[in-house]
Amino acid sequence: CRPDISFPVVKLSQFSNNPAKIHYKAVKYLFRYVAGTRKLGMTYWRTTPADDLPDIAPPTPLAPPDDVRHDTSEFPTLTSSTMHGYVDADWGTDIRHRRSVTGITFMLGGAAIAWKTRVQPTVSLSSSEAEFLAASDAGRMALWLRSILKEIDVPQQHATLIFEDNRGARLMANASQPTKGSRHIDIREFALLDWVDRDLLVFVEVHTNLNAADVCTKQAPAILFFRHVDLIMGRVRPLYARSLQE
Repeated sequence: CRPDISFPVVKLSQFSNNPAKIHYKAVKYLFRYVAGTRKLGMTYWRTTPADDLPDIAPPTPLAPPDDVRHDTSEFPTLTSSTMHGYVDADWGTDIRHRRSVTGITFMLGGAAIAWKTRVQPTVSLSSSEAEFLAASDAGRMALWLRSILKEIDVPQQHATLIFEDNRGARLMANASQPTKGSRHIDIREFALLDWVDRDLLVFVEVHTNLNAADVCTKQAPAILFFRHVDLIMGRVRPLYARSLQE
């Protein structure tokens, strides 16, 4: 499904066997949103104009014009052919089993190319643990995407940047060994440390309100929701495309 509705779709699917009235109301609300945004699509940006392509006006952002945006200017390796990702986890929000929700979004060409909303299979004892499990899931997804991009002659020359808003998870992922408080986590998740050590991935800090994967983990306020939708749907002009005429 579309990345902007991936969380409600996953959430509502948990009650498909025995839905209540509140779930029917939520589905009707979701259908109204889809009907009102049926023309909302992905916009991918070139570095330079192409004479053989139609001249299409850039999309209008859904968020207010003065809304804050994620500034990636300090990362010169992010170009039109460089993939980067966002990962987030909402700790223990499943009231039935207290499992956390993982949200992942990977970007290329100014819009999302892959995304995921997933209820984690185990219960996490802390928010950092939930975020680390999400980061491990994002790492596996990044390696899969890197292999596909290599097959279509878009090899990734640098480590894939993955933006993460949890400091504890970033320290665990970028460390060379498990921390004392995380050794109970399944050893399979620590393959992430090897991928980072081999310069395939690197986890970078991002403010919580600028983490685009947040929309895949929870119901966000309207302005925050539209801010993330603008980014993942390509409605915000990326830095490398600033030279294109409006």
